[in-house]
Amino acid sequence: MRYYVLALLMFALGALATTFKGDTRPYTAVVRLRTTDGFFITVVHPRAPTEKRCGELVDAFVKPLERACPTCTLESAECSRELVGIDRALADGSDLPLYRVSAAGVNMALVGPPPVVRERCESIAESMVSQGLKTASCVFPRPGAPNPPVSAR
Repeated sequence: MRYYVLALLMFALGALATTFKGDTRPYTAVVRLRTTDGFFITVVHPRAPTEKRCGELVDAFVKPLERACPTCTLESAECSRELVGIDRALADGSDLPLYRVSAAGVNMALVGPPPVVRERCESIAESMVSQGLKTASCVFPRPGAPNPPVSAR
């Protein structure tokens, strides 16, 4: 009888373990690239419920980018559950001391040569609209906007 109760208990624990969902935090696609003319761009996509869906968002962004900007260098592309610094500020839509492009489904920060960064920001926003997005705008840096905290990974 004792082994019967133990077997039922182990069966119940096994059933519980297979239904446990683990970490349910969403994934966020973050893509970083560099251009040959000195621009560094960080792109943050909307949160995705699964790592697979997040990877699909990355692929859907990177493949057309490779055709549109053959001289761009992909620095990194990742699906992260925990964002820090500029990545988190972009995902949250916070004010930044940087030029950024804001559009449905994507936020982008641009760092580059000061004389042309505003022009590039506006150009990217216009290009996104001409390629079919309803709206995209260049958001100018906010004077006095706090620098996002940087933490070690």
